[in-house]
Amino acid sequence: MLALLALHAGRAVGVSALVDALWPDGAPRSARNSLQSHVARLRGTLGAGGGAGADIVLEPAGYRLVVPRDDVDALLFEDLVGRPEGLADALALWRGEPLGEFPGEPFQGIAVRLRSLYRDGLVRHGDVGRLAEVVAGDPCWESGVVALATAFARNGQRGEALELLRRHSEALVGEQGLDPSQAVRELQAAVARGELAPRLSPQRAQRPGPDAEAAGVPRGRPLPVPLRFSSFVGRERELSQLAGMIAEPGTVTVTGPGGVGKTRLVSEAVRQAERAAWVDGADVLEADFVPAVAVALGVRIGPLDDAFAAIGRAAKGYDVVVLDNCEHLLTAALNVVEAMRGARVVVTSQERLRADGERLLALAPLDEKTAARLFLERAGVHGEEDDVGDIVRRLDLLPLAIELAATQAAALGVGELRERLDDRLDLLVRGRRDGDARHRTLRAVVDWSFGLLDDAAQTVLRRLAVFAGGFTIAQAEAVVADPSVPRQRVAAVLAVLVERSLVVRHGAGRFRLLETVRAYAAEHGDLAETEARHAAAMVAAAEELDAAVHGPEQAVAVREIDALLPDLRLAFARGDTDARIRLAAAMYRYGYHCQHYEVLFWGRAAIGAEGHPRASQALAAAATHAWGRGDLAEARALAESVVPSAAVHEVLGDVALVTCDGAGAAEHYRAMDGSPVAKVSALVGEALVLAWSGRTAEAIARGRHACDISDLTGNPSARAEARYGLGEALGDSDPHRALDLLAEAVEIAKEADDRLFGAAAGTAAVAIRSRHGDPATALASFREVLALWRRAGNDTLQTAALRNLVVLLVRVGADETAVLVDAALPTACVYPAEAARLDRARQAAAERLGPDRVAALREAGAALSPARVTDEASRAIDAALARLSG
Repeated sequence: MLALLALHAGRAVGVSALVDALWPDGAPRSARNSLQSHVARLRGTLGAGGGAGADIVLEPAGYRLVVPRDDVDALLFEDLVGRPEGLADALALWRGEPLGEFPGEPFQGIAVRLRSLYRDGLVRHGDVGRLAEVVAGDPCWESGVVALATAFARNGQRGEALELLRRHSEALVGEQGLDPSQAVRELQAAVARGELAPRLSPQRAQRPGPDAEAAGVPRGRPLPVPLRFSSFVGRERELSQLAGMIAEPGTVTVTGPGGVGKTRLVSEAVRQAERAAWVDGADVLEADFVPAVAVALGVRIGPLDDAFAAIGRAAKGYDVVVLDNCEHLLTAALNVVEAMRGARVVVTSQERLRADGERLLALAPLDEKTAARLFLERAGVHGEEDDVGDIVRRLDLLPLAIELAATQAAALGVGELRERLDDRLDLLVRGRRDGDARHRTLRAVVDWSFGLLDDAAQTVLRRLAVFAGGFTIAQAEAVVADPSVPRQRVAAVLAVLVERSLVVRHGAGRFRLLETVRAYAAEHGDLAETEARHAAAMVAAAEELDAAVHGPEQAVAVREIDALLPDLRLAFARGDTDARIRLAAAMYRYGYHCQHYEVLFWGRAAIGAEGHPRASQALAAAATHAWGRGDLAEARALAESVVPSAAVHEVLGDVALVTCDGAGAAEHYRAMDGSPVAKVSALVGEALVLAWSGRTAEAIARGRHACDISDLTGNPSARAEARYGLGEALGDSDPHRALDLLAEAVEIAKEADDRLFGAAAGTAAVAIRSRHGDPATALASFREVLALWRRAGNDTLQTAALRNLVVLLVRVGADETAVLVDAALPTACVYPAEAARLDRARQAAAERLGPDRVAALREAGAALSPARVTDEASRAIDAALARLSG
């Protein structure tokens, strides 16, 4: 009621109108009496507030609020907005939607009138910031769109203007079924032809008035923060961090590679500022930058004025000044920033300005989850997580590249888009119409950055494209340097590329090119000589790391090999026979312990080149690959085709061990060379043969000796292997001590990603628990062991693990799955102790199931694939655990 009376200040409001306002859904019979009570309470409230002159009086025409008209903001707004001299004050009164808390009539009619007056005032005043906010919510508002598009075009933002007009046309057709007016079509044509060019020349403008200078408040029409045409996805942490940095006076520079979202982040951070000025430097030359800043600040500079002093004074009248896209304007931007000391200034650039007191926010690509969410939202698709994840990773998680790709998803489909990403530079060309041309295609983004480099930096960047993954400075020097770029210059040029965000840091001491930059650089250079140097550098690196894998620094070496694998693959693919054999030989120990079967397979490059100095180690790698895949005959043939070495004896010992040739296994293990690490492997091999043959005391002695030597080596794999061997030996005589040793082996193996002995120790621990411990605990652990072997990919040792599971399944009553799994496993010899346990389990299951059911299950099991066997085993484990827990 008070709101309605206030909106009629000075005029009476009829009783009927007040009743309708108070009870919009129908007035009660006592409405008039109740109205009098409302009035009485309201008068009491007004009196209690001490408001001089605020009272309600009853007149023949109704009730009237006695209050000065200027005390009611809505009425004061109406009075001011119609007068040219009062327009600015009227707009300053506007705070969100009018009468938003009163949804019904007559308030909504009044609100419509106020909104109309406000919009007309915005157009007449040219307040582009507020115009942008209103147009974003109502793109069909023609006069606002025309005014804002004209302002954009006049200020050099032709792309923004055209996008705004396009969205207006689409909204009219989609929401009202109307075509744009003739005035809009004519404006669109004029903007497209460039007829509304920006006026940057300082000589053509007048000075700001002395009142403005004295107050430090800019005049004119400042450029607005760019319009938000789509949602802002992610970046909550960076947005909060930037907001905190902007809160303090000074310069903040947001750096990052092209397309990482610097402009969008800054626009979100300053969008709520009441006075924000925006300078887009993308298409501005250094000589024109100061006039462009003046235009953006609304400053008119005469021919005799000190431009920097005027800009400095004007900047302090804004909450924040943004200098966007300044990587090609570093000197000019630095001079402007120095002139704005004491103001809040945000700069976006691919590299920092190096201004005094400059604070940096280095913007990294999105995290993978946010990148996928951005793609799905922009593409308007759902699901297909694997394809989407691969797409965003291959696009370096860069927002611009992801948005460009998303525009293609509707036409091509997500799967087809993923398949075509190798041609990303030419595929992703239908970019946004808003913004400058550099952001409309992926190629244009990199063109811009590449064009800012000098000849030496361009040459280094082209040559770095030969790397598939990360690289160190030393590796870059080895690959890039030649007479045109001396070795001593490479590090300095690399630093420039990092500063320009074209090369990014990739872990401690490593660097890499973004995939998009690498694709672009590879197009612009002859890589033949660089590829040869790259292959040689990778062979040298692999051989150096192989030596480290045998020592106490194994964990570090393994991580370095992991990081280098993409380039090792390239070197193997590009290299000659010598390079391939040397790479395969260097990767044997890494491939064996990490169960990396791809690099072990490389050893086949030595077939037919048995005379090569490194052929023995390379063929040992190939034989280990065959052993892990279950082809034991092929493994033996490959190993025996070459002069024996420690590696050859090791794989022949492993083949003999799993074929129950204990004597042969022991002989090969003893023949390994006398290095401490090899001695540990030999002792463990002998301990396993002895333990599985029932010679426990001898096995324990070998295992303890292995542990003593392994601790002297400091090598994680040797220490894990030794504890695994001793744990196996103690399994039945001292199961508690055995489990402690095996748990220690698993933890040590994790240090160096030793999947072989980590999984072997886990399997041995489960087998001991299945014989001596709680079956539920053993089953839960077995599920983890199966996952370990599946990840390792060693079919031979996974089969051995499943034989242990057969015994445990029978123990918990899962007889049918036990028989099924047992029948599915390849026929192999079994050591006496294990054979006895299997025989007892098979007999118990057969007694409970009967011969006919056993025969049917064995027939079904024999037809199962290895993957189906593991699936059946996992289901049986889950079912047994559920039964035991219930």
